[in-house]
Amino acid sequence: MAVTAYIFWLGLAEMLFYVSGFIVHAAAGRILGPADYGVYGLIITLTILIASLIGNGIPIAMSKFLSADLSKKPHLISIIKNKAALAQLVLMGAATTIFFFGAPVIAIMLHDPSLEKLLRISAFIIPCYAADSFYFYYYTGIHQFNMQSILKAFRAVLRVAIIVGLGYFLSLEGFITGYIYVSLAVFLIALVIDKLVYARRFPKSKLSGDGDFPVKKLLLYALPITGFLVLYQTMISLDLFVVKAILQDDYATGLFNGAFTISQIPNYIFYALTIVLLPVISHSTANEHQQKTTNAINMALRMMTMLLLPTIALIISYAQPLIVFFFGSQYAEGASTLQFLAFGVGLLTLFYVMSFAFQGAGLVKLPLKIAFFGMLTNVILNIIFVKNYGLIGAGIATSITAIFVTIALFYFLKTTFSAQLKTSSGLKITGSAIIIYILSLFLPSTKIIFIFSGAFLFLVYFGILYLLKELTIDDFVIFKHMIPGFKNK
Repeated sequence: MAVTAYIFWLGLAEMLFYVSGFIVHAAAGRILGPADYGVYGLIITLTILIASLIGNGIPIAMSKFLSADLSKKPHLISIIKNKAALAQLVLMGAATTIFFFGAPVIAIMLHDPSLEKLLRISAFIIPCYAADSFYFYYYTGIHQFNMQSILKAFRAVLRVAIIVGLGYFLSLEGFITGYIYVSLAVFLIALVIDKLVYARRFPKSKLSGDGDFPVKKLLLYALPITGFLVLYQTMISLDLFVVKAILQDDYATGLFNGAFTISQIPNYIFYALTIVLLPVISHSTANEHQQKTTNAINMALRMMTMLLLPTIALIISYAQPLIVFFFGSQYAEGASTLQFLAFGVGLLTLFYVMSFAFQGAGLVKLPLKIAFFGMLTNVILNIIFVKNYGLIGAGIATSITAIFVTIALFYFLKTTFSAQLKTSSGLKITGSAIIIYILSLFLPSTKIIFIFSGAFLFLVYFGILYLLKELTIDDFVIFKHMIPGFKNK
């Protein structure tokens, strides 16, 4: 039950982080207005997309090998960490340089030369983000999930204080530069903790030959992961750039960015599961525990589906009050776009989380291929639908893409791990989600009241599942063990 306890703490920290993210976006949307908020969303989305190229690929690969060697070859921990750090340094330096000097070209491609200055400022987010991510995944690899939770909580608090503070006084430039200072601060905190605590547990090893760890091994694993992350981020955020490039309207881009931000609620909620799933699958496959691997994937898949579908249903139902609550009435026009995005991004969240099961098992090329197919499909559909239907067209394109990607995901989970969501479970969960969606149409949804209506419907949803015997006492035991203090009761 240790894994579920980790999920609890990481989930709690992730929830805090997710709340802080919405505070930042809501503040930016209200302070800047739709036009400048559209520019802000465009700049930050693009920069984080580039940052993920070097900020997550090598650290995730490092995490996988650290986890596999933690008990078998602890003397390799410092070697793997140091070589990953060097590779990360080289890549983030190259990416930052290319992005900085390529800013004019990017601005021209987006049909807005005024973006050049802001793009160059945002280039410095890349190295800071990469350094921050490095330590986050290092603590994943050595199974210090509680430390991850602490760092995540620090990051949540700091980004509200720093980004919103700078944004209030410096407007658009302040909201962008704030990301630099937040990532840098979290990295320094993680570095100090490592030097004081964990570096002593894993002292530098002087072994060579068979005891060493070739950088090539790290890079060969990291390359497909890096490709996957870039393709996935491109797949879900491509709409924003297509809207900007085709419509050439900052106001419309701002409306879309507001809808897109809210549609990512499931992504924020389930991100903690990816952090735990990769090392768990990596460890079980390394020790040839096939049944343990299948059980872990089945549990993650069922938990996600059970929580994901009602979340999507309620976001679709309460799209307008949600977007007005976070961003104000001037963003209300984006509600219909949000309804389509909620479905598409929600399904893609399932794909994103479960892809870490493949990566943990060393099957890094499979999610890469699915992501490439999805990205290509979304490119074509976005160009067609945005030209014809505007903002809603972007949401439709994402939803169609998500359906194809989800079908592929379930097929490969079945053929690779013998893992699947039982048909009976799928029908009960889907039916219950549809029921609460229908009920939501008859409940009050004005202003803040929709929050209470949504909370009530979640209780109804779980009540229906309990009556259908889909939610059992065993599930409550699992959830109980996720809460520290109840482990031995």
